[in-house]
Amino acid sequence: MMRHFPTNDRNHANIEAERLPRAVKPVEAPVQREVSILAELLQASRLIRVHEARKLFRVDGSGTAIALLDTGLRATHRDFAGRVAAQRNFTTDNGGDPDDASDGQGHGTNVAGIICAGGVRFGMAPAARILPLKVLANDGSGSFESVAAALQWIIDNHDAYGITAACLAFSDGANHQSDAPFANDAIGRRIRLLTEMDIACCVAAGDDYYTHGSTQGMSYPAILQETLSVGAVYDDDQRALPHPSGAEAYETRVDRITPFSQRLHEKVGSRCATDIFAPGAPMASSGILNDIGTSIQNGTSQATPVVAGLVLLLQSLHSRSTGALPTVADLRRWLICGSVEILDADDEHDNVLHTGLAFRRIDALAALRFCAKELVGNALRPGAGGVRRLAPPGAAAATSENHFARTIHAKEDLQ
Repeated sequence: MMRHFPTNDRNHANIEAERLPRAVKPVEAPVQREVSILAELLQASRLIRVHEARKLFRVDGSGTAIALLDTGLRATHRDFAGRVAAQRNFTTDNGGDPDDASDGQGHGTNVAGIICAGGVRFGMAPAARILPLKVLANDGSGSFESVAAALQWIIDNHDAYGITAACLAFSDGANHQSDAPFANDAIGRRIRLLTEMDIACCVAAGDDYYTHGSTQGMSYPAILQETLSVGAVYDDDQRALPHPSGAEAYETRVDRITPFSQRLHEKVGSRCATDIFAPGAPMASSGILNDIGTSIQNGTSQATPVVAGLVLLLQSLHSRSTGALPTVADLRRWLICGSVEILDADDEHDNVLHTGLAFRRIDALAALRFCAKELVGNALRPGAGGVRRLAPPGAAAATSENHFARTIHAKEDLQ
């Protein structure tokens, strides 16, 4: 049975009357190229074993849909053909047309490609649908009032479009160690409600570790404990890589935390700690110069869609078996139980200080294994599993819907 939720605080007056951080820190524009550089997101695929995971569990994001709160999307790009379920503009760009979320900056299209490109290149969940919600202008700036309005739009429209997750790859640029000042603000309440609706909100930890003097913490809204907060690691051994924040790695190594990535260990942040790390520097993805273009960028903004894409794969596997979404607590558990320990030690060759503490980096194959094992166990306990039943959304129905109806072949999957 479908669960229904209240849709309070719909209008901007209610949102604007509340105290929210003054503005979103402007997001950097990616480097754009007219042609494709890589067919696969090799940086993520190799390190987190996502190609093997998709193949073994036969998941590609079918039956899921993600709301992208960002600078918009080049919806005509071949990477998203036939899978843009709807779009909404919360800025004055594009003539203020509420139905035009075109991306004139590139950050949103880059993030979207990492999540679900499925044409020129392949993202994490190449059959998932996407709904671009333009909350950031073409100069990368934005207001948290627009973010709150977009979150309310998801609450009001999640059933119509089958929305299962949201990606927020931006921050306030600050450094927090607790969500106490924000838990009941307009965004905190909406993220909490979305979590209760089993819609996962994946949020960037922030790129200002260097800026804040190597002090542990995360930006807003990642600091909200209901979010799936994401930091960034390197995926390869490369030469020196500077970051616009002033952070610089003089050399990189696999699974080293990037010097720009904000981080908050549970010893300091308790339930507000950084949930997980993922590859995020640098990432080649979809671009805005043309319909086959590429963009390149690094940041927690690129690590976050890697996790968002894995969330969609987990949701796809779970809903295919049960007809229901997993809870966000389930998703967090599978991500962490299937993760790899990384050490934020002093052997990193960069210009920041390190905590000496252990964090966790995602592994797609292991996370899906944990999900599958629980599904097999739950099959022996009637009534177990998620509670939000998925209803195929008419005109926005996913491609490859036959995937949704398949059952898990547990013996093969768990070999």
